[in-house]
Amino acid sequence: MARSSTIKDIAAKVGVSTATVSAVLGKNPAGTIRVSTATRERITQAAKDLNYRPNSIARSLRSKRTNIIGLYTSHGYLNPHISFTAQIVGGLHKGCDENGLDLLLHSFHAGRPVDTVVSELVDGQIDGLILYAAADDPLAEKLKKSSLPVVAIVDAVEGLPSVVVDDADGMRQMANYLWGKGHRHVWFRMPAYQLASASARLAAFSLEAARLGMQVEVSDRPMTHEHPTSNELEWLLAPHAQRPTVAVCWNDLTAYHLLEHCRSIGIRVPEDIAIAGFDGLPTVIPGNWNLTTIRAPWVEVVRASVPLLIQRVCGTEIPEVTTMPVQFVQGATA
Repeated sequence: MARSSTIKDIAAKVGVSTATVSAVLGKNPAGTIRVSTATRERITQAAKDLNYRPNSIARSLRSKRTNIIGLYTSHGYLNPHISFTAQIVGGLHKGCDENGLDLLLHSFHAGRPVDTVVSELVDGQIDGLILYAAADDPLAEKLKKSSLPVVAIVDAVEGLPSVVVDDADGMRQMANYLWGKGHRHVWFRMPAYQLASASARLAAFSLEAARLGMQVEVSDRPMTHEHPTSNELEWLLAPHAQRPTVAVCWNDLTAYHLLEHCRSIGIRVPEDIAIAGFDGLPTVIPGNWNLTTIRAPWVEVVRASVPLLIQRVCGTEIPEVTTMPVQFVQGATA
């Protein structure tokens, strides 16, 4: 393999010093070396003829920047077949493209020591990090104490700038809609893990429901997306007058799985039980469901996090929380 051309090669071809070549090719930002127009053109042409490419490592050492930001999530494998994941990654690519940055996706390895992960994140490969993690994740606490600029997305992390959607307003809209449809007994389905967004949705919905005079039941123990718990199955199979009339799910994926389960056991939606979600995303789960939900602009949330992170990298103060508005979407399931 032929070696790459260097500044010395260009200098030899043109017959000037390496300092002059450096000045022309952008490595003399202070403008301390004057170069004539004719010499500048000869150097530029020589660089093209020799197929010269700047050394990115050397350039980053000089500028203290790599023009690369990272994405790290402690929620596991980023499955592109899940609509939410696709929006997160797509929004980041969009934001990076608009700001002339590259994106590095950091791998997630369950069980790896937190200190090891932090060491890899702050090793100089990236200028800053977009973090998608639970607020109580030990990694978040370590990153707060590090020198790496970080912006959290989706779930607010206290002590880190965060970009989120208006979970509370979305749930207030949902509660008022369901009350208007005659629902008075609500089942709220939470995730199997602690998330700031899910907790905020439950708190806001419960508060508005109490104001309206609605009864809210929360799943008595953590549940997965796919399978209802034994207590939830009892609710689904109980006589109509004894069970909640609507299930409000903390996100759309949970709602879609519940819709599929209801269909599999012969429970009609919304006649036997209504179902609502939160996200406003399509699904790969079988069934042409027209879900009643809250549409969250996830692409815009993540896209907006990129310029905020750049400001952090440059040492500029940014808001502790940036909140994007949501929109109620009436479907056929509630």
